[in-house]
Amino acid sequence: MIERLRRRAAIVTGWGWTLVGVAIVGGPVGVALGWVELVVAASAAALLVLAALPWVVGQRDVDVQLALSAERVPVGQPAHATLVVRRPGRIFAPRAIDVLVGDVTYRIDLPRLDAGDESSQRLVLDTRRRGRVVVGPATVLRTDPFGILERTHVLTVASELVVHPRIARIPAVAAGLVRDLEGESAAELTADDVAFHSLRDYHPGDEPRHVHWRSTARTGQLLVRQFEPSKRSDTLVCVSTSPEDYGADDFELALEIVATIATGAIAERRRVRVVESPASGRLDPAAIDARTRDRLLDGLTDLATDRRLGIVDVVRSIALSPQASVAWIVVGSTAAPRRLREAAGLLPPDVAPIVLRADALAPPSVGRLARVPVLTVGLLEDLARGLRSEALA
Repeated sequence: MIERLRRRAAIVTGWGWTLVGVAIVGGPVGVALGWVELVVAASAAALLVLAALPWVVGQRDVDVQLALSAERVPVGQPAHATLVVRRPGRIFAPRAIDVLVGDVTYRIDLPRLDAGDESSQRLVLDTRRRGRVVVGPATVLRTDPFGILERTHVLTVASELVVHPRIARIPAVAAGLVRDLEGESAAELTADDVAFHSLRDYHPGDEPRHVHWRSTARTGQLLVRQFEPSKRSDTLVCVSTSPEDYGADDFELALEIVATIATGAIAERRRVRVVESPASGRLDPAAIDARTRDRLLDGLTDLATDRRLGIVDVVRSIALSPQASVAWIVVGSTAAPRRLREAAGLLPPDVAPIVLRADALAPPSVGRLARVPVLTVGLLEDLARGLRSEALA
């Protein structure tokens, strides 16, 4: 109730409240004192306030649509919002409509519209930076000629433009080591895979399709196959979100590298895990949803260098269950070699680490840190060339 009264009171301007005060107080005081002029002034103030009401009450006088050219775009790709305004009848149409984009309000002037006319205006959106841009709502400010009342009418809902990190084309085999059918056999045994290991006695619950009928007929008892699980060619991407690991322009480049590697794996229908810096010392893995390309890129869009823990803690959080054959360790130019060696050393022996170092001020290069390949990338376009290097093999 109080909030409703507050919203209604907000439509009265400072000048309007002055007139309301004169009308409410001046009339009784003028009558009590016999002051005719004050009574006339109070009556005139009341008439002005009443005359202002029709200008701000009632339904909207135009039909408005606000649409985005796309919901998601990479950094630098053009995007725009289209504002379509239609005047359905002969009611007075506004001269301008305000559109909120982020924290900035843009005023779009409208041409003169007759009944049934339609106008389309295009608003170019800034996609130079990664992030989420809220576009809308479109509003119109209705006021009276006397400046007594003013009311903002909301004409559309708000929409959101997600500006993703850029991605580049990379070699088809870059996102993982080997395909599942060519994977190395692991030490444990499983009931279902492609690498046959041995036979064992049948246990209740075993699938009939795994029964080895020839051996069963020869021995007189049910025998089933057991397998060696092949190591999957799943991809793990570890990215630090600690400011200590990045120079001034490194983090955006690092996210572009992560996006390129991870979307490449998704395109090859590999399973991919993307893990950022843990939020606390508990070292629970901070995974980004990578089930689809859009979810992955949406998650990367929201990342910032706001975590205290660095790349060593990222790898430590998943070292016990990396579930991958290759681990990409993505850092910036200020990550110390000692910390990179420590991070790579936390991974199991059957996981191949590769360090991707984003350094916006450095030329591309491929080297090694002990036995770990290190690819330094100065531009996103250098990534594909570096991944083709024999030094990463």
